Amino acid sequence: MRRAALMILIMLLCQPIVSGNEISSNEEYASDGTLDGDYTITNGNTLTVSGNYTIAENTKIIIQEGGELVVSGHMNATAPPELNLGTSASMVVPVGFLGESGTMRIFFADEILFGISIEINGNVTENWTGSEFDWNGDMDVENITVNITTSPFQISAISSIILSPQGDTPVIRSVEEIDGSGISLVIPDRNGAWTIEVYGTLTVSGTIFGADITCHGTCSLDGATMLSTGPIEVYGSISITDSSLAGGVTDEDIIVWDDAGISWVNSSGTGGVTDNWVNILTTRTVGLQNGYISFYGYDMGYNSVSTSALSGNILNPGNSGDNIVDIAANERSRMVRWQDGNGVLNVEQASARIVLQTPWGDYEKEILELPRVNHFDLTMDLPLLNFDSLVESDNEGKTNSRLGVLATVSNEGDAPANFLIDCVSNGVDANVGSTIRHTIDAGETKIIPLNWDSSVEGELALECTIFVPYHFDGIDVVEDQSATSGLVTWSEETDESSNLVIPIVLGLGLGLGIFGLVIYNTRKKDKSYHVFEQEAQEDEELGTIE
Repeated sequence: MRRAALMILIMLLCQPIVSGNEISSNEEYASDGTLDGDYTITNGNTLTVSGNYTIAENTKIIIQEGGELVVSGHMNATAPPELNLGTSASMVVPVGFLGESGTMRIFFADEILFGISIEINGNVTENWTGSEFDWNGDMDVENITVNITTSPFQISAISSIILSPQGDTPVIRSVEEIDGSGISLVIPDRNGAWTIEVYGTLTVSGTIFGADITCHGTCSLDGATMLSTGPIEVYGSISITDSSLAGGVTDEDIIVWDDAGISWVNSSGTGGVTDNWVNILTTRTVGLQNGYISFYGYDMGYNSVSTSALSGNILNPGNSGDNIVDIAANERSRMVRWQDGNGVLNVEQASARIVLQTPWGDYEKEILELPRVNHFDLTMDLPLLNFDSLVESDNEGKTNSRLGVLATVSNEGDAPANFLIDCVSNGVDANVGSTIRHTIDAGETKIIPLNWDSSVEGELALECTIFVPYHFDGIDVVEDQSATSGLVTWSEETDESSNLVIPIVLGLGLGLGIFGLVIYNTRKKDKSYHVFEQEAQEDEELGTIE
């Protein structure tokens, strides 16, 4: 190990060192050497790296808008790589028929604290911990396959392997020589050792190892080998064609932020649990019409999570906030697209529902496909009432008696309402004989009969208003909220009982006169009858002389 490190140091000292500077003309670094410091590629200029360069730690290359970096050679970090092991790794160690028997020693970069499983030629060592693992066996083979199952609670990596054939010189196998699956080359500290910031154009057909790359402009990987560069963060656009990305030290090789673009063609990533790329929103908010509307999200993000009721009205009904609701608690909830380690593209299938509960009724709206953007606004389907008219049946009324009034209300909205009407006259509440709710459907015009009475005389008008609950704060659910009747003259009803005395007296007098006349006539007729009867009797007594 010390010998290998010494050889690397000697090689670095013998290479030419190009100190950081401003690239203000087209330049090409074609020889082998070391880049160290800060470099700025200015607008209209191109730096081409076609040689094999070691990049000193903390070196930074900034590509300004209009500038370009072309990498057709190699740009490798100075730190020796480690072989990162996935949860299920299979290493193919080249042996090359070194001898009949010998010892293979595996050096782990950090001590293994949680037990892992190591299988070689059918022999399994369970729950192994430590820093160096030794295996003894046949070395008269071309390769030895080592299968390792690691613990998810720790990072497992190999720094090197030494093959010691019986009676012969040991041979070091660097991690770059090891092939297999579930393995990748990484920077020891898992962070980029040097930096490329792209505001212009980055074009790679060679190899880059250990760089922290941020792409605000345009990045093109065509036939490129990217080692321990994950995740490349993209805010502009990136295209990956016939390329290999390995050594992702997070859960993804590339992160595409917000509406940045990505094209992935015939390329491979780290694989396993490491996604090729993911698309994450930096923010995910929804604007609601007021703070009393609740948002429910379903199957959101990478893990298809659902939310509880979210709204801008958290503390009390009088404070509706700014009506902007954060609907994603973490990056996984903001992850809307991703291509997994097997190259399968996945798209979030999220939906939502918004709910507003009011005295007019409960209103709901379904969002079948949640927008995959930083911010979007949602509106409810609600009523839109208009108090069209208030018409009295007469312009005169008697106090404490009912007067018919017709109220006409129309609904030009998209939902029904179950509403109340408040009425006043002369500045005080008016009795209109109605305290019930009135139901009106969307698109309906409704005539509501009212019975108005007044205990006050004079010219009065009735003013009626549709009562709007506070739950609609900030939302237009009425156009003309009130209507006023015409003037009605209210007067007391006249008591006419005292004016009937004379007619009654006259009537009684007339009646008595008629009654007396009838009696007189009756008596007169009786007297005439008796005289006639007496004369007839006298004639009968005298007889008749013939």
